[in-house]
Amino acid sequence: MEQLTAAAEKANIIAGGGVMQRDTRESLIRISGQSVTLEDIEQTPVLWRDPRPVLIRDVADVRFGGPVRRGDGSVWVNEESGPSGGPAVILAVQKQPNADTLVLDDKISVVLDQLQAEAPPGAVIERRIFKQADFIEAAIHNVTEAIRDGALWVVVILFLFMWNFRVSVSSLTAMPLSILLTILAFRWFGVSINTMTLGGIAVAIGDLVDDSIVDIENIYRRLKENRHRENPQPPLQVIYEASTEVRNSIVYATLIVALVVLPLFSLSGLEGRIFAPLGVAYITSLMASLAVSLTVTPVLGSYLLPNAKFLDEREDPFILRWLKIGFERVLRVTLRHANAVLAAVTVLVVLSLASIAWMGGEFLPPFNEGTLTVSLQTEPGTSLEESNRVARRAESLILDVPGVVSVSRRTGRAELDEHAEGVNSSEIDVRLLEHERPKPGVFYAALRMIPIAHLWTYETVSRPREEVLADVRDQVTSIPNVRINIGQPISHRLDHVMSGVRAQIAVKVFGPDLQELRMAAQDIQDRISQIPGVVDLQTEPQVEVSQLRLKVNHQEAARYGLAPGDVAELLETAYKGRVVSQILDEDRYFDLVVWYDEASRDNPETINKTIIETPSGRKIALGQVAEVLDTTGPNTLNRENVQRRIVVFCNVAGRDLASVVNDIREAALPVEERLTELPGSYYVEYGGQFEAQQQANFRLAVLGGFSIVGVLLLLYKALESWAAALQVLVNIPLAAMGSVIALLVTQWPAWDALEAAPWWQWPKVWAEATSLSVAHWVGFITLIGIVSRNGIMMISHYLHLMKHEGEEFGERMIIRGTLERLAPVMMTAMTSFIGLLPLLFGAGQTGKEILHPLAVVVFGGMLASTLLDQVVTPALFFKFGRPLLREQPCFEAKDPSVNSHRPLLDESEAHGLFSKSSAERRA
Repeated sequence: MEQLTAAAEKANIIAGGGVMQRDTRESLIRISGQSVTLEDIEQTPVLWRDPRPVLIRDVADVRFGGPVRRGDGSVWVNEESGPSGGPAVILAVQKQPNADTLVLDDKISVVLDQLQAEAPPGAVIERRIFKQADFIEAAIHNVTEAIRDGALWVVVILFLFMWNFRVSVSSLTAMPLSILLTILAFRWFGVSINTMTLGGIAVAIGDLVDDSIVDIENIYRRLKENRHRENPQPPLQVIYEASTEVRNSIVYATLIVALVVLPLFSLSGLEGRIFAPLGVAYITSLMASLAVSLTVTPVLGSYLLPNAKFLDEREDPFILRWLKIGFERVLRVTLRHANAVLAAVTVLVVLSLASIAWMGGEFLPPFNEGTLTVSLQTEPGTSLEESNRVARRAESLILDVPGVVSVSRRTGRAELDEHAEGVNSSEIDVRLLEHERPKPGVFYAALRMIPIAHLWTYETVSRPREEVLADVRDQVTSIPNVRINIGQPISHRLDHVMSGVRAQIAVKVFGPDLQELRMAAQDIQDRISQIPGVVDLQTEPQVEVSQLRLKVNHQEAARYGLAPGDVAELLETAYKGRVVSQILDEDRYFDLVVWYDEASRDNPETINKTIIETPSGRKIALGQVAEVLDTTGPNTLNRENVQRRIVVFCNVAGRDLASVVNDIREAALPVEERLTELPGSYYVEYGGQFEAQQQANFRLAVLGGFSIVGVLLLLYKALESWAAALQVLVNIPLAAMGSVIALLVTQWPAWDALEAAPWWQWPKVWAEATSLSVAHWVGFITLIGIVSRNGIMMISHYLHLMKHEGEEFGERMIIRGTLERLAPVMMTAMTSFIGLLPLLFGAGQTGKEILHPLAVVVFGGMLASTLLDQVVTPALFFKFGRPLLREQPCFEAKDPSVNSHRPLLDESEAHGLFSKSSAERRA
């Protein structure tokens, strides 16, 4: 064998011989012993046996061949005429970090077009399989559509409240300018425009006009009052004073909103990579809107408003007038029954917040990638042919599922692959039909410019993704003796990053003895299999498989002068093959490999008879120095932190992640207790999405608490009173109550779950059907700053009326202050949560998966906080606001005790209060 290997190595030689001097010239010497045909290699002598040499062709076959196949692939596409496709080579392209996926995808398409033009007849480059660019394009399209629809809703709300073009334009200018400044800042600092940065703008779209609304509304109201004075002041002076009056509230309110977003930058791992860009975009756009409101908005007001004819009108716009009538009546009742109102609201807040303890949890909402990844695992040791047969059966079953566009399969993964797998492993990417698509026609194209137009301009072309996923799972689980794991390409990789396995939950058992680990893992799997909601349950296959072990007899090998390495080298050449040279053929090259033929490799007796030449020149059989054992051994040994481990993993369907994990911990507890009694270090760890969820939730909770402290400090700086600052913070539990109600409404429990429980347990069942993800908690954090804005505007205006306009503390002042601040409070609040409607109605849409839960929390919180703020804040200030007067420096109002026993306003008096100008009220 050694002589044949040496001869094959010498059969193909190219060498350099230096330089030859020839008079005034020199020539390079090239020694060419290159073999260019199989016949050249066959003619190479191995040794001399008189009267002729023994050639390679005498002792070996020389032919073209390939290595042992360790994988296979295929692609099938559902056409109108039926499935088309067949065996295929799957080409996977990985981009470099920071490369633009969409730009790279376009360049790859050009290259594939060129390859298709040069491909041999019958070869087709199929592109209707998984591409990450498709997911990114769909996500960006949906989020951009949400920004557009949200902006249009903001325009509608502003015009309805203002009811004139000039005031609306003065506020709306802030939105495009803020977005433009945000994009310029991104370009300046090299921040990419992606789904999450666009999502940050989409969440902030309604807030971008808030500062300008407060500023321009106060300018408009002061100019209107100035128009009806006997001695009007110059308009520029009025605009300056009006803008200065609210500037403090605007700046501090925006700073508070920005402050509470800072915890997003502390998130680590996957959640940090997702939410940090959203936070960057959100804060940048808010700071841009603040800059616009402090500069551009007053200037526009000075150009558009001073000479406007609508300033002559005494009455407010229709909608605002009726809102004031309604809230005035509510305020009369509220202030007369302040204790009852505050007690009722407190009870509602406590009950709603208590339901959070029953709610489930998950890490992130499931992505809608448009592609499923189905992993099939047969028993270790299964041949490639059998794995192909099983995988082809799975392909056929999946193609029969309505809504499946194509399947691409890879069975086995080579050693140099980034995810090497045995031939018993198959991975099938299943591309799904888009659930919705735009209706054709110019008419529907025009309608899609209307906000939330997807409700009627998109047609359903396939079943919902959840139904397709359930159908695919039912089909593939019908295949016997196969472990199934179903996920999505990107989600699977994220799971692998977090836990080392491609599943949502991983139970890792550590210990020194593999047999004990197997027994513990099997016990845990049996216990977990009884838990509702667990799907795709399987244990990492570390089992005994057939092995052919060649064991060198050191003593016998040494007797013949052979080292173990000499024997191992021969065996490696016989079974695996050795590359001894490379044959060049124009622009191609082929490895020249020496190994035993297939019949000999499959026969241990033949291997035993292999002749070995010893250093002494004596020839012996391999069986004299080595033993070939037909035995078994573990197919793989996995370690983590230098310790042996085996993993039981699963996914979750139909239940929340946190509840399933709690059940798994409880079920596996007896196994953990048994392992602690064994000698050695045995223990169990739980990994996966829930671990990242717990870490992120804990970090958000801690930093959210610090944010509230920071908000309190900023409120004190803005209002110069600790009591006033605490009253503003009351908006936070009010908003949280609204968010909880919104979550309960949007996540209905299954009706059979309600029927199975007594009626008094329905609230608990309902709460348990609601899952809180990291995206929900990010929404709660963001809500802290947003809802503080209304409280600042209300309480700061109460103080302004008493400090600068001679109002006395009492019902009259509170009603006046509330009604005067009703317009900016309602407009800023409504633009904030109305701008979220496209995200609110975008549940499950690609690109909106992370933004929808956040939008639900913010929308519900803003709605509840805005409505209750008009009731609770006046009642709270009326009940506890009197001591605030003593904390205010340089206070000019009368002693509040003067009207401490003044009777409450009657309905006619209060109704006329807000229909007069400030000058008339002071008179």
